[in-house]
Amino acid sequence: MKAACLIALSGALLWSRLAAADAGFPSFADPHLAKGRAIWLDTCKACHAAGFADAPPVHDKEAWRPRLAKGKKVLQQHALNGFFGPQSTMMPPRGGNGKLSDDEVKAAVDYMIAIVK
Repeated sequence: MKAACLIALSGALLWSRLAAADAGFPSFADPHLAKGRAIWLDTCKACHAAGFADAPPVHDKEAWRPRLAKGKKVLQQHALNGFFGPQSTMMPPRGGNGKLSDDEVKAAVDYMIAIVK
């Protein structure tokens, strides 16, 4: 009984930490952006939350300015097909998740654009 309570408590604590970590990223009522957020949290957050591997963090509007200037379609193509940027930065195709559909990748990109605008 004690072990079961300890396991349940550990699970609840882990879930609350994960939920709190996701709370720092806005939600949108638009279903396309809501879908993009879910995909982003699952696939893109690992690099784009804190700038891992020189990925532009979603909270760094200055880092996104030159990217946004290229337009949404270019950003979507970079995410779909991969991209080698300046100083040896690299965006893997589909964020490294080959299971994502084109529409899912585009939704995640649109979500990031909505955050940084």
